[in-house]
Amino acid sequence: MARKYRKKIGARSYKNYSDEILDEALDKIANGEISILAASKAYKISYGTLHNRFNGKHGNKCGHPTIFSEQEEMSFLTAAMKCGKWGFPLTLMDLRVIAKSYLDRKGIVVESFSKNLPGIDWARSLLKRYNNIVCQRVATNIARCRAEVSPQCISEYFDNLQQVIEHVPPQNIYNYDETNLQDNPGKKKLIFQRGIKYPERVQNHSKSATSIMFCGSATGILLPPYFIYKANEMWQPWTEGGPKGAPC
Repeated sequence: MARKYRKKIGARSYKNYSDEILDEALDKIANGEISILAASKAYKISYGTLHNRFNGKHGNKCGHPTIFSEQEEMSFLTAAMKCGKWGFPLTLMDLRVIAKSYLDRKGIVVESFSKNLPGIDWARSLLKRYNNIVCQRVATNIARCRAEVSPQCISEYFDNLQQVIEHVPPQNIYNYDETNLQDNPGKKKLIFQRGIKYPERVQNHSKSATSIMFCGSATGILLPPYFIYKANEMWQPWTEGGPKGAPC
């Protein structure tokens, strides 16, 4: 099946209007402000569409009917968004397997699906239909121990820190942090609720990395960074041409 659908040359225009414009045109027709023919020319909507909708005909949605009902599709997406909030987001393949399991339990066989498994286009179309509540984001992998830290623990830490540094001058306050550079962080697009601030996936991972440590004071003095390499001996070329601290 084609991934990008292109409109054929000479094909008729197909719903090049929004539902709000259609409702506005139907309201004016119902109030007698304008005729169906005049509304068709003013709003650039076909006469047949306005005539059928005004007389209560062809009220179904445009396009091919979906395999699942709107309630069933929302149940799939609700389960996927809930897993994303728990820290175990789902992929498009997981979403397809959920739909297949639902069909198998119901005893329904869909001929358009291979072995009752929806295709990748079905999953993408599902997310596109509900793009106002669900989307795909690149998740950040965090260890389980970090995921267990609650906002209450962080608030208590800063409350205690404020009491400890109350009478300490800024030039004596140094902050120390460590980060690492990985060859392959393993990030991938997963399903989350639209608007989520921190898309994260709880997953323990172990990859070789180069650690970098930084240290700076509250007055802006930055010490030279400290690098940790995976080696038993220190080589002099590693210390040449690196970044320098300020004002060190």
